Amino acid sequence: MTATPIANSEFGEEINPDVEISQQDSEGNVRNYKVFYSETGGTTVRAVDANGQLLQNVEPIYKDGVWDQSKLTEGTASSFSKDDQLRIHRAIQESTKNHIAATAPGSPKPKWTTQEGYSNGIPSDLDAEQERLQNKIRDARNNKEKVMYTKQLRNYNKSKTNQGLTLGDRFNNLTNQGARATGAIANAFSGAEEADTLFKKIVKYPMDMANSMDHMFIQCYSYRAPYAAALDGKAGKRNIFAGDKSKSFTFGSERTTPYKKKLGAGIKLPMPNNMTDGNPRNWGEQSMDAGQMGAIQNSSKNVLTSFFTNDFGGYGRTATKLSMQTEMLTQESTRGMSIANKIAQLASESGFGDVSSEQILSRSVGVVANSNTELLFAGVSLRSFEYQWLMSPRNRLEAANVRMIIRAFKQWSAPKKVRKIDNGELSNVGKAGGPSFFLGTPNIFRLRFVTNGNRNILGVNKFKPCALTNVDLNYTPEGQWMAYENGMPISVMMTLQFQELEPIYDTDYGEDVADGRAYDESTEAGRLGDLMPISIIKQNSPYSTDVGY
Repeated sequence: MTATPIANSEFGEEINPDVEISQQDSEGNVRNYKVFYSETGGTTVRAVDANGQLLQNVEPIYKDGVWDQSKLTEGTASSFSKDDQLRIHRAIQESTKNHIAATAPGSPKPKWTTQEGYSNGIPSDLDAEQERLQNKIRDARNNKEKVMYTKQLRNYNKSKTNQGLTLGDRFNNLTNQGARATGAIANAFSGAEEADTLFKKIVKYPMDMANSMDHMFIQCYSYRAPYAAALDGKAGKRNIFAGDKSKSFTFGSERTTPYKKKLGAGIKLPMPNNMTDGNPRNWGEQSMDAGQMGAIQNSSKNVLTSFFTNDFGGYGRTATKLSMQTEMLTQESTRGMSIANKIAQLASESGFGDVSSEQILSRSVGVVANSNTELLFAGVSLRSFEYQWLMSPRNRLEAANVRMIIRAFKQWSAPKKVRKIDNGELSNVGKAGGPSFFLGTPNIFRLRFVTNGNRNILGVNKFKPCALTNVDLNYTPEGQWMAYENGMPISVMMTLQFQELEPIYDTDYGEDVADGRAYDESTEAGRLGDLMPISIIKQNSPYSTDVGY
């Protein structure tokens, strides 16, 4: 016989999730529970007696998607497992939505009824945390704070949801999180981008530099790992199984632009006096004699081993072998070298010291093996540049500009500390003097030699993205301290050392550029392209030709 549902109790009406809810108490007695819903009190799971009537003065074990773990017994045959809690929670979600649809059509469903998973903890505590974050968003002093607390609330809601997932669900979530780990670490440094956006207008020295004057224009960008996409495990599998091997390592690793975000305006400086353009290529002297070539040619068979272990018709003695091999010396040059090598080996094994095969040949017959020495390509090199400026400010404003320029290069090139937020407040992690597990890559730079009309100068080299490897400042370039009344040095010698992030290849001089790599001033995305346009040589119209990289 089915018990009559409890209606109009102080906790609302009984709803039937079509699932049994019971557990053993601390004394071993089985306690049963029912589900109630009210518009003001929400959905609760409450204890009932053997007759199905509500027990008085007993707190609920569940409210609005939250299990109170302190009221759930453990270690008994009928205790709630995590799977049981999730199964019952889903049934309660569905029954609550059905009840609201039947009794109050058109009313909005509570948010918790549509969220995946349940939450552990005491409801009041969870609600308080959510309310605290909502109040922080409402009372935010600026947009930065609002964004920060909004992210925290979103992460908090995700954590509540994750608490109720099964072990398998949690594992899947961790797998997905792991796939995004690189991006998550990178995002930890995002706050540094705003700090490094030092000025919104171009700073220049000297201040009266005319727009038509040739100058060096330096822009700062935050760094993104150019091989992050190529190293993504999911992307690699997706490309391979989709048949797109062009983006797998079959044809090398795909590289993206290292420019992530432009950090404010740039800096204009006069053309440096020490402009050099070195283009190193790694070539090295290599040697390979005829014996080595033969070994490579016959790599499937060790010819030297077979030659010296051959019994030659049953004569097993070393002396016999050597006499026969000596006789063959005039027939085949490579065998002469092999014999010399064997003699050197026997001498060493017999305790007569190390004697090289070259020495044996030179002393005995007056020859040495031709090493076939040749200069061979050995790899790529990265270009380095060093530029120097003597800055002598003529007034207070120009002195301030000089200080801003110096400060910018020093700050922009410094490594970054990761930041961490605890409970809505910045912790000591990532602060000045505080700890930091990771260090972020410093900002990188775009260098340009520019003439009138913001056009690239054709007669000097262009640059790929550069790291600022050293900022050297000499505050006494005249050999003694001289300063204005306010302590500003009369002159400062600034030396900047840059190194390109990527070598120069022949394709960099062509028109066929990979997607997302070409610099295009006309679009925002194009401004993040790291490969500058290079003109194609046209002998019938040579005036647009530039020297390239």
